[in-house]
Amino acid sequence: MGSQLSIALPLASALEVGQSLTFRFHRDGFLLQGFMLRLEDKFVAYANSCPHWDIDLDLGDERFYDPQRSRIYCKNHGATFRPEDGVCDAGPCKGLGLEQFSVALSESGPVVEIPDADPP
Repeated sequence: MGSQLSIALPLASALEVGQSLTFRFHRDGFLLQGFMLRLEDKFVAYANSCPHWDIDLDLGDERFYDPQRSRIYCKNHGATFRPEDGVCDAGPCKGLGLEQFSVALSESGPVVEIPDADPP
């Protein structure tokens, strides 16, 4: 089992509402990706993995949010997720949720806390 990893994302401070920034981390020997999304009043961060199938939500284009629906969405299945908590509200994984990471704010910008990450 890994330890908690803190990833500073100072560039996220420049994101506009609905924009995201990806980051990478290791867990159980695998290189994984997460993303931070700017909402109106806060940042949220999730693993880039659909709970329906363990595949990327974004098909590699690093765009996760649909402003017309105000939802994070999976481009593979069309599932939509509430941005504030990552719970799927429509699609094949309804009721399941994205793996959410806590976000702290520091003087240099947002910091994502990844539990059970492999040490750098």
